[in-house]
Amino acid sequence: MSKRFYPTAQSGELVLPPMLQESRRLYLISIDGRSLVEDLKLWRPQKSHQQVKALFGLAMKMLKTTFDDNGWDTSVLFRLPKPTGIAVTVDLFKLYFYSVCPMFNDHGVPITLSDEDCTTDRAAKFFSDIQAWAASQWTIYIADPNPNWKEKE
Repeated sequence: MSKRFYPTAQSGELVLPPMLQESRRLYLISIDGRSLVEDLKLWRPQKSHQQVKALFGLAMKMLKTTFDDNGWDTSVLFRLPKPTGIAVTVDLFKLYFYSVCPMFNDHGVPITLSDEDCTTDRAAKFFSDIQAWAASQWTIYIADPNPNWKEKE
């Protein structure tokens, strides 16, 4: 059983609001006598709902529509010489972009949008990389959804 607490570092000490401090104390009492591991890492905001909407409601949908309208199948995606007759799905686009525009956590491990290590900055870069790839490889322009889309709500 594990618990997460989000303290702030102040003058070399970890500080929690009083209610969370009490919650932490009660948790420690509940596991009294057991060995623990404490990892400290900087907290970063995770990707926002707006970013996920921009990726799947805008970018992936636009790509799927453009591929369908042009009659492009997986042969275009994988640069095959002959048509495959297999339509490209949003899920396939997602897997494809995780390969050609990968994201990594602080330890160099590949991550996806659903990983807790996917910060707003990483999600924003992923969207920008998809925009760049679509423009350079298929001449598909994906507009920014709004001027503040990269920021957490």
